[in-house]
Amino acid sequence: MSSTATTELTSFRDFLDKRIADGESELTPEAALRGWRERQEAVHAIREGLADADAGRVRPAEDLFEELRARLARR
Repeated sequence: MSSTATTELTSFRDFLDKRIADGESELTPEAALRGWRERQEAVHAIREGLADADAGRVRPAEDLFEELRARLARR
């Protein structure tokens, strides 16, 4: 088994262990897998955002707010 597969299985097992320890013993396998995948996607998105910030690929929040206000005003 590859190192990546082992790491993913370990991560999934840890995720399940925590959910069960938190009292979610009636969690279905499908719901557990869906929750784990959603968590993995969120972690990936956060890491991408941090990498963008580290590389200077950011813009001031005020610029975004101005753009949103302009879009909403056109509606």
